[in-house]
Amino acid sequence: MALDDDALRAMTVPAWEQAREALRAGDLAAVEAHLDEAVERVRSLQQYSVNWIASLLSFVGRELGEEAVERALRATGEEFVRPRRTGAVPWASLPAEVRARLIARAMVANGGTCEVTEDDEKIVLAFRCGSGGALIDEDRYEDDARGKPGYLMLRERSGRTFGRDALPVYCAHCSVNNEMQPIEWDGAPSTVEFPPERPGEPCVHHVYRDPSALPAAVFARVGKTPPEAP
Repeated sequence: MALDDDALRAMTVPAWEQAREALRAGDLAAVEAHLDEAVERVRSLQQYSVNWIASLLSFVGRELGEEAVERALRATGEEFVRPRRTGAVPWASLPAEVRARLIARAMVANGGTCEVTEDDEKIVLAFRCGSGGALIDEDRYEDDARGKPGYLMLRERSGRTFGRDALPVYCAHCSVNNEMQPIEWDGAPSTVEFPPERPGEPCVHHVYRDPSALPAAVFARVGKTPPEAP
């Protein structure tokens, strides 16, 4: 049976383009339906990728050890994160409000929600994370009813676990790429993160107003020492 025109459009025209067409035609109900479909498709692909990464990192950790997980993440950090961190405008030179806005925008785009508070020292972003936090909320680190193993929990206390006794493997990119490597590159973390320890908890980020005056504990938790004053 041949594909009809509607089936071909559904297969070949992105839902957001169909939403634009519906908007030009004044069909607001169709606009909303196409936007919902576009969000659902993107979210489905994002969840696939998150689980793919968690599965791959779990394999690396189980086969080669937890230190190999850090090495793998460091390779990614050098290739993809560092150019963004050390571009024409250094990250630490941006006002705290700009850094907080960029972090929040990325996390919300990643399927999360965000609550913002602030004080004289820092801006605090509390996320219901749409990626690593969602895996924790879904108990993906526990064996399922059929005995299929969950994703790896890192249990070697170190900088990559934020000094904790356990950290979900997906969340290790937060310690390695967002804190450890930025400290090594230019002396300050991109953000100071406190991932959830159990389902239902938020992932909390501290965005300090003055990256050159961070508490010593910020560095100690990821196995680093504060840079010496010039």
